[in-house]
Amino acid sequence: MKIDDYRLLVALADEETLRKAADTLYISQPAVSQRLKSIEREWGTDIFIRTKKKLIVTTNGEIILQHARKMLKEETNLKEMIQSSEGIVNGKLSIGVSSLIGHTILPRVLGHYVELYPEVKIQLQVGSSSRIMANRHDFHISVIRGMKIMNMNNDVLLTDKHYFIYPKAKKNQLQTLPMIEFQADPVYLKEIELWYTEQFNQTYAPQIKTDQIATCKELLLSGVGVTVLPEIVIGDIDSEQFEVELLEVNHHQLLRETYISYENDVLALPQVKAFIDLMKMEAAV
Repeated sequence: MKIDDYRLLVALADEETLRKAADTLYISQPAVSQRLKSIEREWGTDIFIRTKKKLIVTTNGEIILQHARKMLKEETNLKEMIQSSEGIVNGKLSIGVSSLIGHTILPRVLGHYVELYPEVKIQLQVGSSSRIMANRHDFHISVIRGMKIMNMNNDVLLTDKHYFIYPKAKKNQLQTLPMIEFQADPVYLKEIELWYTEQFNQTYAPQIKTDQIATCKELLLSGVGVTVLPEIVIGDIDSEQFEVELLEVNHHQLLRETYISYENDVLALPQVKAFIDLMKMEAAV
C-alpha cells in the first residue's frame, strides 16, 4: 500500500464519514469511496461497515488501522530525522499530557523549550491520563499519572505524596464538612476511601465531585469543604489557615507516580529528546 492509502484510512476512521474524510484530504467523495473499495480488495476484507450515519470500523479494520497509524508515524519520524541531520533542531513535537501536569510543570517547560528551539512545531493535547493513554499513538511523548503504557519506555517523572487538607477554623467539623473528590482512576480513589473510612470510621461518600484537581483546590480554598491533594499542587496553600496532614493508608504513605512514556526510536529525534530532558530537569527541581 502507498502512504497516501494509510492516510486515507486514518482520515476515514477519525472523521467517520466519506464526506468529512474527503474534505480533510481535499479530494472528491467519489474518489475516496473508490480508493477505499480498492484498498479493501487489496486486503481481502472489509475495513469499514457503511451505515447511513457513519462508518464503523470492523474487527479486521482495527488491526489494519493500527498498522496504518504506525506506518504514518514512522514516515513522520524518518522525515524529521533527515531534517535533524542538517544540524538544526526543528520538525514536529507531539505531546499528550495529563491535566495536572498541564497545569503545573508543563507551562514552564514549554516556555523554556520554545526559547531554545523556536523552529520546532508543537502539537499538544491536555486531558485525562486515560484519554492520553488511549491516544498514545498520536504522540511522540505521553505524560500520564498512575499508570504505565505497555510496550513503551516509562520513566518516573515524579512521585507525589498526598495530603488531607482542611480549614483550621473548622477542625471540629471534619466529619460533617463536604468531602471534595477530583476525577481519578478507581484504584487510586479506593485508597483514599480506605484512608477516610479508617480515619473517620464512617462511609466515604464525597458530596462534591469535580473533573479537575484545580477546581477541587479552588473549592477547598473557598471554604467549601475538605479534600485530599497531591504534593505537586499544595505549595501555595496558606499553612496558617489550612491544616495539611500527610495521608497514610495502612501505615504507608499514599504515593502516585507520574510517567513520561515514549518509544525508543523517538529518541533519535533531537526535538523529542530535548523535551524529555527538559521535563526531567524541571521535575527534579
